Amino acid sequence: MSPTGEHSTLGGQAPHPPKKAPRRTFFRRIFIENLGIKLTSMFLAVALLLVVRQDQSKEADIEIPVVLSNKSDSEEFVGALPKTLRIRVRDRWSRLAKALERKSSAYMVDLRGFSNGSIYTFDREQIQRLLGGSTLTIQSIYPSQFDVKLEQRLEKTVPVRANLVGEVPEGYMVSRDKVIVTPDKIKIWGAISSVQQVNDITTHSIDLAVMDKSARIEVQVQNPGLPFLTFEHERVQVEVSIAEMEGKHKMGTVDLHVRNCPENLECNLTPLQAKLTLQGPIPTLLRVERGELPVEVYIDAADFEGIPGKYPRARLLCDRPQGVECLISPRLGTLVLTSPHDETASNEDGPARKGR
Repeated sequence: MSPTGEHSTLGGQAPHPPKKAPRRTFFRRIFIENLGIKLTSMFLAVALLLVVRQDQSKEADIEIPVVLSNKSDSEEFVGALPKTLRIRVRDRWSRLAKALERKSSAYMVDLRGFSNGSIYTFDREQIQRLLGGSTLTIQSIYPSQFDVKLEQRLEKTVPVRANLVGEVPEGYMVSRDKVIVTPDKIKIWGAISSVQQVNDITTHSIDLAVMDKSARIEVQVQNPGLPFLTFEHERVQVEVSIAEMEGKHKMGTVDLHVRNCPENLECNLTPLQAKLTLQGPIPTLLRVERGELPVEVYIDAADFEGIPGKYPRARLLCDRPQGVECLISPRLGTLVLTSPHDETASNEDGPARKGR
């Protein structure tokens, strides 16, 4: 310690004064300190404000289907029933959104107790229950009502006719009077003004142009274009009988051929040609005429067991489609079987067709 009473340090240097903590300004305290907490609080406040503003009361339209459920058994409703109701509702958006997402049940219209010419008004309480939201405020209902129009209900049984159109393909025939409809009568009912105009019911058209055989067809009956009609059956069975017509086709003069000629013999046939007429189903004859089915007149040398000789009454055969008959003139020919070295027999009867 120095004579003056002050502390001394080694080296004779005076000690440094202690450092003072920096003074925090007002700006730093307000904006910098706990910055993360303050930003989070601000974000939550803004988000809450947006949610509250968005969840204010709003309006929206909700559609509800309308179905006629009950009426008197002796009457028929002939008025214009709305298919849907457009309901304008108001509520907070959070609840309104749920109501819009929910599929509402149909409004069931019960006309029991109503008379013709009266007015049916849609019930707000029933609509409120269908919407399923007790807090929803119904602003408007469109339409709010409709006119009740009723007619006496009539029922009767009418015959069903098959509606055949077009013609069957060439070569076929159809007996229109023998077409069978099952059931041949059906019951209809509805408003008396419509039922009284119906004396029979026809089926939808049945095109005969595409039918080449008998068929049993299920076809829908036609609504005669009158409203407020109901059918006992909407489809019936129709049996249509299609048959092939028989006819003849003259092929004129055709060449004759020899089949199954033995390899060691020559087969000579006279005459070389014959007249041919085909008789059978016209559709098949038409295919022959178009060249779609082959026809050939021939003598089968195998019938003579390969024995050389002259066979003057060889029967002419006809290769033709099933169900077709061949009328050949002449019916017989002469077949000569000879060895290749024996030309005498083959030249006796003049020109001849040779076969191998």
